[in-house]
Amino acid sequence: MGNNGKPTVGIFGFTGCAGCQLNILNLEDHLLDIISLVDITSWVMAKAENDDGPWDVAFVEGSIAKSTDIERLKKIREKSGVLVAIGACATHGGLPALRNLADTDEWKKEVYGDDYERIDAIDIKPVSHYVKVDYSLPGCPMDKAEFVEAVKALLIGKTPYIPQYSVCGECKAKENVCLLKEGKFCMGPVVQAGCDALCPTYGAACEGCRGPAPEANWAAEVEILKKIGATSEDVKRKFLKYCPSVADMEEFKELEF
Repeated sequence: MGNNGKPTVGIFGFTGCAGCQLNILNLEDHLLDIISLVDITSWVMAKAENDDGPWDVAFVEGSIAKSTDIERLKKIREKSGVLVAIGACATHGGLPALRNLADTDEWKKEVYGDDYERIDAIDIKPVSHYVKVDYSLPGCPMDKAEFVEAVKALLIGKTPYIPQYSVCGECKAKENVCLLKEGKFCMGPVVQAGCDALCPTYGAACEGCRGPAPEANWAAEVEILKKIGATSEDVKRKFLKYCPSVADMEEFKELEF
């Protein structure tokens, strides 16, 4: 707690587009309510003066892409009672982690020439690879409503609700026409819900930015996608686009593309 009796909060960004932090700013009226209940003592994106903690809750956006990031992340963890990873970059590596699929030294040489060795670039990992993450709010960007609900839950000492089913469940509830039946390469059957099926509701296939749904049948999704015309490479890209860390999971390694 801060001197004013409010829980202290820190919001931090690592490698990413800062879209999840921007989504917090875009909460508008909700943001005013949140500020009245908590003391945001560190948020470089929104504050000129920031302190070094400790914090009751830390929200961390972005993937870990440099060795110096690891040290900074661990310090945040040490000073935080609860740490929440927000957005696909923090929860699964996100789009930045696609660079892991290439040879790091090779692309550094291509971009930086003979000075490539001075570039601090490591294989990109999600926040949970280095520190304990108490809760994760996935998505690219994270869902604003889900963030608000998580803050409310934490304020009253409850566990934030995280859906344990796939986007398909939300599509069914909204009576959406199945995009797979229309021949679109939709990842809804294997992706964690919580976005209210935003993309499929507007006719766009789910791209998988929220990561794998619990107990999803990945093998069946591969077969469905191939049946409607996806190549093996198409399917791999769909699984890895927003969540390259999936490549390290045994379920992915066992798939036959």
